[in-house]
Amino acid sequence: MERVTIRHVAKSAGVGIGTVSRVLNNNPNVSDKTRQLVLDAIDELGFVPNAAARQLPRKAPFQSIGVITRPFFEYYSFAERLRGVQKALEPYIPLYDLSLYSTRSTKNYDERLLSIIQSSVIAGLLIIDFDLTSAQKEALHQQGIPFVGLNHVMNTTDWACIGTSNEDGGYLATQYLTQLGHRRIAYVGNELVDRDGFETSKERYTGYLLALEDADIEHQNQYYRTGELTFESARKLARSLLQLPERPTAIFAMSDVQALGCLEAARELGLRVPDDLSIIGYDDLEMSAHIGLTSVRQHLELGGEIAINYLLQLIHRNEPDTIPQLPDLQIIERRTTAHL
Repeated sequence: MERVTIRHVAKSAGVGIGTVSRVLNNNPNVSDKTRQLVLDAIDELGFVPNAAARQLPRKAPFQSIGVITRPFFEYYSFAERLRGVQKALEPYIPLYDLSLYSTRSTKNYDERLLSIIQSSVIAGLLIIDFDLTSAQKEALHQQGIPFVGLNHVMNTTDWACIGTSNEDGGYLATQYLTQLGHRRIAYVGNELVDRDGFETSKERYTGYLLALEDADIEHQNQYYRTGELTFESARKLARSLLQLPERPTAIFAMSDVQALGCLEAARELGLRVPDDLSIIGYDDLEMSAHIGLTSVRQHLELGGEIAINYLLQLIHRNEPDTIPQLPDLQIIERRTTAHL
C-alpha cells in the first residue's frame, strides 16, 4: 500500500503543502476553517507525520531555518554569504533561529540532506553550492519543507536558485585583463575538480579560456597552475610562474585568498604590482578592499540576504511571480591592476 505523504493531505484538503506543514507545526497563521480542512484530511487518510514533527511542542516559541553548505569555517566566501543570511534573519528573531549543516563533499551530501529532511524540524532550507536531484526535491516537497538554492546552478525551472555564473565570472576577469592590454595572462586556481567533487575552478577556468579565445590570444599551458585553495599554495604556484623566462604580465586568481598568495610571491621576487604585474582575484571579500585588490564581485553577502528573504516568503506562502536575481557580476578595480 502506498505510504500517505503530506502531498496527499494537501491535495485532499485543497491547500498547498506549506499550509499542511504550518498546521502540523501549530503555526497560528492559518485560518480555523483551513486548519479544520487539513485536520479532517489527516484523519481521513490516516496520515502520520514524521517523528520530529510529532515532537514539536504545540506552541513552539521559534522555528529553525536550515542552511546546508560546505564547511563554512574553511571558505571565506561561505562565511560572507552566511553573514548576509544572519543579517536577513535578524528582524525575525526570536521567531526563527538558524541551524547550520555542513557536508564536506558531494559524495556524502545526499545522506546528509536525507537526514535533515527526516529528522530535523525546520521551517525551510537554504542550500548553498549544491544541486538537487528530482528525488531530493520530491523528498523535500513530501515533508513540506520550502527550499531555495544559493549557488551556481543556473537555468533551473523547478526550484529557485539565486547566484551568479562561475564561467561568466572567469570570462569577465580575463576580458578585463585583455582590455588592459595584457596577453601573457596566467591562471591560478584549485584543481579543476577538487577533492570534494566541486567544479568551481573548472567553470572559472572555462571562462578564462573563452575570453582568451575571443581576444585572439593563444592559450599557453605554461601559464596554468592549480593547487589547494590556500594562500601558501597560491604563493608557491605564483613563484613558479613569475620565474619563467617569459613570465606573465597578469594573473587571474580564481579566489581572493589565492590572489593574496600571488601578491606575496611578487613581493618576494621584487616585482612591483601593478607596474610589473597585474593581479585580479574573485569574490571581492571584505579584506580585499583593505588591501586594494582588484576583484570580481559576486555579491556574496547580498546573496545571503536575498535568498533568506525569498525563503521566508515561501514559508509564509507569499511567493512572488519571479525569482529574485543578484546584480550582475562586477569588476571592482583597485590598486593591483593597470594598463600594460
